[in-house]
Amino acid sequence: MLPGVTVTSASADAPSRRSEPRLGHRLEHPDRDAELRAPFWRRFPVWFPFAVFALSRLFVWVAANYLSRYQIPLPIGTANIRIFYPSPADPGYNAIMTGWDGQWYRVIAEQGYPAVLPRVGWGGIDMNPWAFFPVFPMTAGMVMKVTGLPFGVVAPMLSTLIGFVAMHMLFKLVDQAVGRWEAIVAVVATCFFIASPAFSASYTESTALLGVVTVLWLLRRRQYWWVAVALLVLSLSRNVVIAMVPVILAHGVVRWRTGDEGEHPVRLRVGLGALAAYAGALTWLWPTIVTIATDTPNAYNDTMLAWNIETKIKLYLWWNLLYDYWGVMGQVAGVLGIAAFAWFMLSKNSWRWGPEIWGWAGAYPAYIILVTSTTPSRVRYALLAFPMTLIIAWFLKLRWWSRYRYWLLGLVVVVGAAQMWWWTEHYLVIENLTDDLYP
Repeated sequence: MLPGVTVTSASADAPSRRSEPRLGHRLEHPDRDAELRAPFWRRFPVWFPFAVFALSRLFVWVAANYLSRYQIPLPIGTANIRIFYPSPADPGYNAIMTGWDGQWYRVIAEQGYPAVLPRVGWGGIDMNPWAFFPVFPMTAGMVMKVTGLPFGVVAPMLSTLIGFVAMHMLFKLVDQAVGRWEAIVAVVATCFFIASPAFSASYTESTALLGVVTVLWLLRRRQYWWVAVALLVLSLSRNVVIAMVPVILAHGVVRWRTGDEGEHPVRLRVGLGALAAYAGALTWLWPTIVTIATDTPNAYNDTMLAWNIETKIKLYLWWNLLYDYWGVMGQVAGVLGIAAFAWFMLSKNSWRWGPEIWGWAGAYPAYIILVTSTTPSRVRYALLAFPMTLIIAWFLKLRWWSRYRYWLLGLVVVVGAAQMWWWTEHYLVIENLTDDLYP
């Protein structure tokens, strides 16, 4: 029996109709030995996340193709938004999926990073490609050179293919660490999250999610040298690697508290401490590269200022956002929400996730609240907070409605698909230049 799974029927092999649906019982209590003997493509942990992600990508393709008809023409010189590659009205799927930040990634893929930082009239640094991390656009550029295909084809396809691998790794991580039901919910809820169309766009969401789950999976398997490699790749994919420091520390503390430190505990503690310090230091790797490459001190931070993004604690922005939306009641609800989340994180319901997922579940939301701005991108950033889906899994398995959990999970898909359609229409498609534009 998987940890944390309670069989309420008289027999685990023959659950009663009143206790648990037979389909749910078979899915959540697999014969793992028989599963491993099956051909790779017939294994549930392989085909299920692929199938769910493929279904969600088909929905995104339909939504983007249909909603493309509402996009206005975007010539160079368009007000309120910087356009490098002009497009006509109703430009089609590929143009929708390579807009916004995708234009910057296209510049990097086709031209690389500039050696000299551009300046505005008053002498400050202007928006430029150095604000964007290199793994995704440079990979896209290499694929373009090998295949001869344009960025508009390569970038969405590459992002989607990386997304397939990320979903496989996500299912694998949660299935091994927590259980089969939780892995099913994690993949379904992530694939149909409101901002999940970004997994098919020329954004770094797929790359970053793959990096995060790979680090957690390797850490759980105690392959620490490979963790160091994965952290390096993650640090050049998205600026989130510092959130791995508490995860590594949680992993080390649990090994110490459970007496599972092997024959050389002191060596292990020093090694994990060094790994945590290394993860923290990698936060400054890309800014250091930018400074050296452009021969400009503080080049990365000054570049981010061109987007009005400052490197400081931003908790006050979230506090103000709650008030702007819902007044004092919004702020009270925010405090209560954080308190409820803290209670859940300190309960046995989350401890069973293991220190790696548990650590990320606490560290990454804290990172978002403390470090990121309250722009519309905050919804897209939440795609990496996949442990929140495990709270959904716990909630759906409460005894009052556990029998109907797969129907309720289907409802999550329907509601999520409606939100994905709305997000695509309002944050990927540009219908006008007067709304709160940036995704």
